[in-house]
Amino acid sequence: MTMLPDNLVEEEILSRVPATSLKRLRSTCKLWNGIFNDSRFAKNHFDKAAKQYMVLKLMEENRLCSFRGDDLGLIDPLYSAEFKIFHVFHCDGLLLCKSENGRIVVWNPCTGQTKWITHSSSYHSSNYHSSNYYMYNVTYTLGRCSNSYKLLRHVPCNEKRTFEICEINSDLWRRIPHDFILQFDHSSVNLKGKTYWCASDSREYGAVLYLLSFDYSTERFARMCLPDPSCRCQTVSMSVVREEKLAVLLRPHDRPGKEIEIWISSPIDDETKVVSWSKIFAMEDRPQLGFCVETCFLVDEVKKIAICRESPYVSLQYIVGEDNEVTQLEFEASRFHSHWPLLFNYVPSLVQIQ
Repeated sequence: MTMLPDNLVEEEILSRVPATSLKRLRSTCKLWNGIFNDSRFAKNHFDKAAKQYMVLKLMEENRLCSFRGDDLGLIDPLYSAEFKIFHVFHCDGLLLCKSENGRIVVWNPCTGQTKWITHSSSYHSSNYHSSNYYMYNVTYTLGRCSNSYKLLRHVPCNEKRTFEICEINSDLWRRIPHDFILQFDHSSVNLKGKTYWCASDSREYGAVLYLLSFDYSTERFARMCLPDPSCRCQTVSMSVVREEKLAVLLRPHDRPGKEIEIWISSPIDDETKVVSWSKIFAMEDRPQLGFCVETCFLVDEVKKIAICRESPYVSLQYIVGEDNEVTQLEFEASRFHSHWPLLFNYVPSLVQIQ
């Protein structure tokens, strides 16, 4: 490689090597280490490199680990102790993590880079920042905006609830107008820099639901239909399929004893306004399944299997096969507070927090 032009090594070779492999090369060459720390290279690498899909799960004592059993630990410098993760959100290889006591950090496990987030003065002056209320109700998401990132905070402090946005390197939070009610707001996912939720126009149980997206560049929300335009569900969970499609798990509340369905969308990009849906699983809603509002799931579209996980306090995991047969497995239950998600797809990257 020493005989190759530097730009060829950087642009055409290193930029296509998976992030975890480059991480191991950092100590072998100062020049390469400098390249890996360059924001321009990081962006080029994110666009070109082969994606390494990993499954991470939130385990006992509020820690993250891979399905292979590798721990992803983070030390909180304020307490000189391991950061206990209550809620985690993934975007472009960055993890937005919230602790039980409201500490917020954006973390890239591949590079080790962190950014600790400051709350707005309006948050501290309000009456909704008590530990328990904050832990269970205020949620954060992260999204891409041009060459940087923004955080979006959902604060259920009044009848309509509040959205506030902040650039990752700023302490200034601004309110974002909206005209909807988030449903299952912990079941949010990121796809290509945008965040997706399930929402409705009413707080009433059984209200018609739709898919809601947020563009961090324009700071605007957009609506799209779920598989059933008149969808009224007891449970709606969302997942991302290979960084190009959405998947939704629907348990209709007005069809008891019928079917729990998993649907996959058509490919979604920045220009997508309308999505089409394909049903890939339809499971009989048996009592032993016990799907709850905190159900999370992953889908392998090629192998035609889905892995579903319930609440952190239930040690059950379900694998659904192509024939819709459900296999029940034991899973480590948490004795500690934790929330969404309990398992999720993660793609390591060299993306810098800026």
